[in-house]
Amino acid sequence: MSTAAGFPNWVMLEPVVFRRDDDKSFPDESKAPVRASGTTSWEAQFRFAFDLAEPPSISRIFAQLPGFPGPSKESPLAMLTTHRHLALFRVGTTGPCRRKNFFIYSAGKPSSLEKLPTCTRDLERVLHDGSPSRRPPETGKMSRLHSVRSMGLLCQGEEEFAVAELHLYPDKRKRKVFADIYLFLKSAGKWTSSRLPILHSDDPDDAWQLCIWLTDTVIPVDRWLCWIDYDRGILFHDVFGAAATVSFLRFPLHKFSRTPPEIRRECSGRIYRGVSAIDAAGMLKFVDVTRDDGIGYGALKPGAGFTITCHTLLPSSLSSGMVWNKDWTVTSDELWTDNRLPREVPMFPQVNIDRPHVVHFLISDFTYVMKKMWVVTIDMNTRTVESFYQYINGEEDIGTEREFLTKERSMGPRPFLPSEFSKYLSSR
Repeated sequence: MSTAAGFPNWVMLEPVVFRRDDDKSFPDESKAPVRASGTTSWEAQFRFAFDLAEPPSISRIFAQLPGFPGPSKESPLAMLTTHRHLALFRVGTTGPCRRKNFFIYSAGKPSSLEKLPTCTRDLERVLHDGSPSRRPPETGKMSRLHSVRSMGLLCQGEEEFAVAELHLYPDKRKRKVFADIYLFLKSAGKWTSSRLPILHSDDPDDAWQLCIWLTDTVIPVDRWLCWIDYDRGILFHDVFGAAATVSFLRFPLHKFSRTPPEIRRECSGRIYRGVSAIDAAGMLKFVDVTRDDGIGYGALKPGAGFTITCHTLLPSSLSSGMVWNKDWTVTSDELWTDNRLPREVPMFPQVNIDRPHVVHFLISDFTYVMKKMWVVTIDMNTRTVESFYQYINGEEDIGTEREFLTKERSMGPRPFLPSEFSKYLSSR
């Protein structure tokens, strides 16, 4: 569904950024009309542009970074997360002069790009009882090295927004786990730090699950930021609320991994599970793909299949106790009645924001190093394949302009980034 101005209501963005440093190769406004430019704290100029497409087609980000190291050395620009009309970007360099800036892009009227102030290491942490931390203060104004996978963005109205980063801190006996949160509020114009208690069930295993937590992604919904470990569950934080707490809720799974994060492998749940926010309805959808063969990442064993299950959660019921409600279950046998569909397992489920009964997946062929991949759309109400198309063509892409994307995609699995900022462009 598109807005009156012709932009999609929501998009699925390719996380691989297409770098085009010269003016000739950078797309013009007819192809990528939504664009912005900025300057880093070290006076490096950059700009980016969006080529937006209606799902299940995939949208792209193009970047022009003439003063940065070559694309073979690093990826200086990345879109980390979005909420409503805002998007959080990271622009930086690695190597001896490691530097990093964060920018907020607004798709409002007019569009804008704003650099966030630096979060420094000497920031005093306030404990959950309101007292300052007893840790010795760090001297100097050195900037913190943020963990971008743990950073989230949340809007409140037209002007206010928050950027938050969460890390877990277990006590010495690992019986209690606290959340260390670094928070930037637009209205305050500065970063703050706090250590908050984590509320969880009486199950003694909850504390251990939090001790081995590894954030896979951060998703905003309604007034909540949700830190997600796809092997465990969700940490909820009401960023603008009066009560400063973090709550833990497990996923509706039959078995939970007890593998510490330092030895987690590709077979973690992040490949076959997905949480999607339907922000207008204030709900979360959790889709789980369970393989019959028990393999992590790779081709299905001969004769093996899979089962797809979806649950819904309303975070607004947090105070009264949240419960996952099972929506539907679909098996590979039901889907494979369509003989055109590749006999491989669906990955990275993403619920369609306009039509929550529809889910988009990525399917990969594992025959060669240069992989072929398809985008598959499944109607869960009818248990049928609504559409599918080939996204990358494996070895056929060698020597073409698609070779870069195919190589990047073949190196490691990754999800698309859903965003609704495109529908706010209609007011421009």
